[in-house]
Amino acid sequence: MTIRLDLVPNPPYTQPLLLVDVFFGSAVGLLFAAGAKEVWVAKSVRAARILAEDGGVLLGEEEGLPPEGFHNGLSLQALSKQRFEGQKCVLLAKPLAESLEAVPPQSVLAYFRNARGAVGYAVEKQIDTVVAATQARLEPSLANTVAAGFIARRLHQALGQWGSLQEGARLATALLKSFPDPQESLVQSDFGKQLYRTGRSEDLALASLVSVEDILPQLTQVRILEAQKYGLTKDRYGFCFEVR
Repeated sequence: MTIRLDLVPNPPYTQPLLLVDVFFGSAVGLLFAAGAKEVWVAKSVRAARILAEDGGVLLGEEEGLPPEGFHNGLSLQALSKQRFEGQKCVLLAKPLAESLEAVPPQSVLAYFRNARGAVGYAVEKQIDTVVAATQARLEPSLANTVAAGFIARRLHQALGQWGSLQEGARLATALLKSFPDPQESLVQSDFGKQLYRTGRSEDLALASLVSVEDILPQLTQVRILEAQKYGLTKDRYGFCFEVR
């Protein structure tokens, strides 16, 4: 099996894949660990509010603060201490939502914290494509590229002689060698620098932990929010994750 790794989403994709997002993926995983029934991802504040109209918990930040009416920000440290038993959570995560627009249903969200489980699932289901989620403006993300390289390398090792790496996977795994400590790639990423400047280094530490959970968030539903129906400037989407 040849392992493909896209440094940014490059559809079309015909089969489920592993979408790698270090920060937002970790937040989704922590919400499920805290008992959430499902986690929806939205690209805008308005879309998030629409998705939460039936009683969902709104989580997210703009310029480091929760928008008006949101229940929580996105501090991983804070999320790890809360409970969301049986609740629907709606996560404002523009970069992740933009990447999800290119991803087929049944794809799995991967990150450092669930790396072992994600690799095992990919081997079991013969998933051969790893995609690094982008950062703002659909630009490549250093943190997600390094994490995707880490997961691709682990997948290659798990496949042994039956696996080979395409060029994108070789590039990401080569970049991985520059960061023997995963946390360093997070610190040097744009989003990581923002967290560090605002005193949230603990979030970086939590996101860099490797294989500390077995949660595998799977994309199970995409909801179209029609512009005419909801008074939006254009159609938006809501992406629903559940634990497989």
